Amino acid sequence: MMDILFIDRLTVMAYIGINDWEKNCLQKLIFDLQLSCNTEFFEDHQSVVSYIDYTHVNQVILSLVSQKHFYLIEDVANLIANTLIEKFCIYWVRVKVNKPGAIHNACNVGICVERKNKTLLKSLKKS
Repeated sequence: MMDILFIDRLTVMAYIGINDWEKNCLQKLIFDLQLSCNTEFFEDHQSVVSYIDYTHVNQVILSLVSQKHFYLIEDVANLIANTLIEKFCIYWVRVKVNKPGAIHNACNVGICVERKNKTLLKSLKKS
């Protein structure tokens, strides 16, 4: 059974963009995340280790995004998706990165990437 933990509208200020002015100006990025997991493993409430700590997910994203300037939202989305797959016991992740106001005549620009944890999925198939 697969369940989905989601975090919607996580807002982070970041240095992002290809224009010179964007390299020195914090801009808003808004993240929508979906993390696929099996919550049946969480039935033993004493085993907190098996939970996906969404405050830790938040901290990981804040840390990654605040470390450097990114040229593209695609780079941010890929880094976050790959890092979450590595750090957490999740089968699949969808990361949507929104950059509101990036185009004057559009409310929002964004990208959505999906990644699978191939190692975890292989172990699931074996059991």
